[in-house]
Amino acid sequence: MDKKENDVAFWVMMVILAYLLIACIICPIAIPGFSKQPYAVPMMGVGLALPFVHFLIFAAPLISKKK
Repeated sequence: MDKKENDVAFWVMMVILAYLLIACIICPIAIPGFSKQPYAVPMMGVGLALPFVHFLIFAAPLISKKK
């Protein structure tokens, strides 16, 4: 993986972490009754699934090449 691909992977992960911060920490604190809203669970579920998607996109091809 060259430097450009590493930079892209890093910044994509930073965006994912920002989304996790907003969806799983800030929204439940700032919005009263957030957990009872119909969009709360899908929003948090997507946030928790994104790191795994990131891994599959950026790390899985490297792992399969090394075998």
